[in-house]
Amino acid sequence: MIKPETKYWNLKEIDTETVDALASDLNETQLLTSVLYNRGIRTPYQARRFLQPSLDDLTDSMLLNHMPEAVERCLRAYENGESILIFGDNDVDGVTSTTLLYQFFEYIGANVRYFLPRRKEDGHGFNDDTLRAAFQAGKPNLLITVDCGMSGYKEVEMLKSIDVDTLIVDHHTAMGTVPDTTILNPKMPDDKFPYKDLAAVGVVFHLVESLVKAAQSRGIYIKIGKPVPELHDMLDLVCLGTIADVVPLLGENRMFVSVGLDVIRKRKRSGIAALLSDVGADEHFITERTICYRLAPRINAAGRMGDPNECVQLLTAYEFSTAQTIAQSLENYNHMRQNAEATMINEATAMAQQQLLEGRKILVIAKEDWQQGILGIISSRILDKFYKPTVVISVNDGKGRGSARSPEGFSILDAFASCEDILDDFGGHHSAAGLNIAADKIDELSQRLEKYAAHALNTTNAPKRSLDIDAEASLGQLLKLWQNKYLEQLGPFGTANKEPTFLVRNVRPVLIKRLNHIYARVKIRQEAITTNILVPTGVLPDVVQGMTLDFVLTPKYAPFKDIPEFILLAVRRPEDDEMRKS
Repeated sequence: MIKPETKYWNLKEIDTETVDALASDLNETQLLTSVLYNRGIRTPYQARRFLQPSLDDLTDSMLLNHMPEAVERCLRAYENGESILIFGDNDVDGVTSTTLLYQFFEYIGANVRYFLPRRKEDGHGFNDDTLRAAFQAGKPNLLITVDCGMSGYKEVEMLKSIDVDTLIVDHHTAMGTVPDTTILNPKMPDDKFPYKDLAAVGVVFHLVESLVKAAQSRGIYIKIGKPVPELHDMLDLVCLGTIADVVPLLGENRMFVSVGLDVIRKRKRSGIAALLSDVGADEHFITERTICYRLAPRINAAGRMGDPNECVQLLTAYEFSTAQTIAQSLENYNHMRQNAEATMINEATAMAQQQLLEGRKILVIAKEDWQQGILGIISSRILDKFYKPTVVISVNDGKGRGSARSPEGFSILDAFASCEDILDDFGGHHSAAGLNIAADKIDELSQRLEKYAAHALNTTNAPKRSLDIDAEASLGQLLKLWQNKYLEQLGPFGTANKEPTFLVRNVRPVLIKRLNHIYARVKIRQEAITTNILVPTGVLPDVVQGMTLDFVLTPKYAPFKDIPEFILLAVRRPEDDEMRKS
C-alpha cells in the first residue's frame, strides 16, 4: 500500500511589529491579528473590510474591460426585442451564473431563454455539438456564454457568419487564441479589475449590477411598472456559486459569501429553501460548509448525472411545492453520483497505486466508459490521497475527456499547454483543468506529461504536504478566542482563508472517550485550564492519556453554539523536533 507523504509542520513567520501595531489600532488580541496577518491583512482599513464585509465595498464594475459595450449590447437586444440565449456551464458556478443573468432579463421582460448542455445527450462545453443542441429551439440574435471557458474562437467565428453576436462572461485563464468578441473576464491580460479570482457568478453579478443601473437611467423600470431590483437579494446565488467553485475567499469573494450566507439563512428563494429543507439544515447553523458539502453536491449531481437545466428551474421557481419536487429529483441524481463515484474511486486508486510503484511524478489514469460527469471528483480524491498531479480520463468512442487536479506549486494548465499539439482542446485553472484528446494519443500524453513533471517537480520545488500553523497559543487564549466570538468574525472559511490553526504545547490528555467511527472526545489539560477536543480516529493512536504532547488545533466553527469545541489536526511529542518549513 502506497502511503501519502507525511505533512510538515509549518509555523508561519510574522512581522511582530506589524501584528502588534494592528492589535493596538483595532483593540484586538495579538492572536487574532496574527491570523489576519497570515491572510494578507496589514492595515486597519483592510481589517475592517475583512471583519465587517459589506456590499458597500463592491468594486466599480466599470473597471472590467468592455463593460460599457457589454451593457449597451444587452440593453439594445432588450429594447429591440431581439432573442437572447444564455449558454451556461453545468456546474454550480455555471448554474448560478445562468440563473442570475436570466432572472434579470426575465424581470424586465426581455426575450430570453437559457441552455445548459446535458452531458449524455448534448455533450459538454461550448462547441459545435452543444451549440447545435442549443439552437434547436431557434437561433438567437445575442448569445451570452457564462462560465464556459475561453477556447471558443472557432465557435464565435461560426456564430458571426450566421449573424449571432456573442458576449463571453468568464473567469478562466485564456490559453491559445482568444475569441474575437466582447469579453468580460478579470483574468484577461489587460484587464484593470483589481480582483482576479472571482468565480464566474461574481463576474455575472458585476454585469447585472451595471445592467440594473443602466436600465434605471433609461427609465426601463418606470416603463414596466416595477421597482429597481435589489442587488442584495441576488447574493444568495453569488454566494452559492462562489463557494462551490472553490475560489479564494478573500477580498470581494469574501464579501459575496459573507453577505450571501445571511441572505440564504432567510430562505427568500424557494429553490434554496427547498434544498435546505431536503438536507434538514437548521438556519442557525447554515455555514459555508452547508453549501460546500450539502447543497453544491446536489446541484452538481444534476449536471453530472442528468439535466442541469433542472437546477435553473429550481432556483427560479416561485412556488415552494414546485421547488420541492425538483429538489427531490436532484437528491436522486446525487444518490446516482455517490454510487458511481464509489466504484470509480476504487478503480482509479488501484491504477494510481501501480503508477506510483513505477515512480510516476504525475498520474494519468484512463479507462473506458467512466462516468464523465464525476471525473473532477475522482481526480480531486486521488490528489488528496497521494498528493501528485492527477489526470483522470474517460474514453468513449475513440475520444477521451479528462479532468485534472494539481497541488499548489504545479500548474496543470501549463503542463497541458506543453502538450497542446496533441490535445483537441483544454482549459481551466492552474490547479484544476480539463481536456479533450483522441484515445490513441493518451499514451503519448502520459509520457510527455511525465517528462514535463520530471523537469518541473525537481527535488527543490516539488510540492510537499504541509500543515500551516497560524500561531502558537495557550489553551486559555484559544478559549478566549471562542468566547469573544472572534472565530465568527474570521469566517466564512475556504480557499486562502482556512480555519485558523494553533500550536498548543505541553498538553496532557486526561480522559479519552470514543464517540463513533469518526471521532473520539478527549479532555485535555494545560496547567489549570481544561477543555474537550474532538480527535479523528486516524490520529487517536498517537494521543496517549497522561502523556505530555504538542497539539495542532483548529476551532470547530458552529455559529450560535455556546460550547467551545476544537479539532485535533496533528500531534507529536515535545522531544520530537520535527517542525519544518515546507
